[in-house]
Amino acid sequence: MSTAAETIINSVIELTEQRQLKSLAESLVSTMKQTFCISDVAFVNVDSKIHFPVKLLPGGDKFNHSTMPDCVRQCIDDKRPVAIEENGNFMVAVPILMQGAVVKVLWVQAPEALNEHQQFMLRSFARIYENFFNIVLDSETDSLTGLLNKKAFYSQVATAMEQESGTVQLADNGHSEPGYFWLVIFDVDKFKKINDTFGHLYGDEILLLVANTMAEIFDESDLLFRFGGDEFVVLMSPRTKAEARAVLQGFQQAIAGIKNDKLWQVTCSMGGVNASGAENPSDLLVQADRALYYVKEHGRAQVAFYCDLLEQGELANAHFDDDIELF
Repeated sequence: MSTAAETIINSVIELTEQRQLKSLAESLVSTMKQTFCISDVAFVNVDSKIHFPVKLLPGGDKFNHSTMPDCVRQCIDDKRPVAIEENGNFMVAVPILMQGAVVKVLWVQAPEALNEHQQFMLRSFARIYENFFNIVLDSETDSLTGLLNKKAFYSQVATAMEQESGTVQLADNGHSEPGYFWLVIFDVDKFKKINDTFGHLYGDEILLLVANTMAEIFDESDLLFRFGGDEFVVLMSPRTKAEARAVLQGFQQAIAGIKNDKLWQVTCSMGGVNASGAENPSDLLVQADRALYYVKEHGRAQVAFYCDLLEQGELANAHFDDDIELF
């Protein structure tokens, strides 16, 4: 067997071994670089319901709408591979589809034109990736909201936490302050009563509106999860505590403004914990849940941080029932 054939077969084997979104994307990028003479390769995110944080893609989202190459735009519009020469470079854009919609574009740039066989191989690798992308995505996302699910929590949080903590942020007072990851748990206040009063279909509609509001308010670098029922989790990318609180309160205001045809204002209670430097995500869940429990016992529709409650002595003798299903 030729060396080229061995490389291709080994690349396919490696690609099909992946079961996580990040490793799947990294494997495809590695395959492209080993198989073809290319100068650059990237994924381009396309607006979609699917939550797939940019920071989990190798190389990130290389283009914004104003700098997006024509071949990528045409690929999105026509839902088909496009190959063009532009500014002395050869570019190929291949769509990644989910349920008939383009959710990503695989973009490749080469110093010289790829021949027909190479373009065929590129499209074939993209289709293999697309098939496994759909399988893995289905296993790591919530079917109702499209957010990441509990199964994805540990691997995704571990990946995010590999970044350096203590990122320097410029606060409103002009002084540099450290920014930290924040793990936040929240649920919809009195959601069981909403379900019991108006039915589960209406409850699902509320959950969808909450999830859509999360996607609007939080950054694309934040990780958004639905653990089940009305329980949601957010891993916020590095911010100061004041910045994190402001975002969470803004989210609560947006939730309270959800329009619905029932005389029922939607509110949520939130508990958060500083997640930077943590080694055990399970401990973070428990601590954030303690803060959430405190909020629910003291009026609901508020934000509380675990560190503040400890400093204030509010949790010293607090009764706590851990109702999070970790496994």
